[in-house]
Amino acid sequence: MRGRFGAGLLGVLVIGLLFGAASLSASLLGWGCPVQHFTGVPCPGCGLSRAVYALLRLDFAAAFRYHPMVYVLPPVVLYVLFGKKPLLGSKTRERALLWGVMTLWAAVWIVRLAAHDPLVWGSV
Repeated sequence: MRGRFGAGLLGVLVIGLLFGAASLSASLLGWGCPVQHFTGVPCPGCGLSRAVYALLRLDFAAAFRYHPMVYVLPPVVLYVLFGKKPLLGSKTRERALLWGVMTLWAAVWIVRLAAHDPLVWGSV
């Protein structure tokens, strides 16, 4: 079961990286987020590239404003790529934690969608 679950998480990570590459390409064309460009609705990852860039500049407040989940992403990615033992001692707890992260991510997205202007535009 660990193999299928890990493969699924790796698949999500690969899709995320591909989407990140597409977003970077789109931003080079002046579009910003391709999902928002074509649908008018920001994707769950909108602002994440700017948040990572702000983190690299050590501007932690700006990183949080751009995307609050930027602080959760690195440990999850590192665990998916390099974690061999079940997180927190059991596979059940590992799944619960990862589902919790995904639920929190969805909740942040919904809260940001509910706002009139969910992202900080034109700052970076």
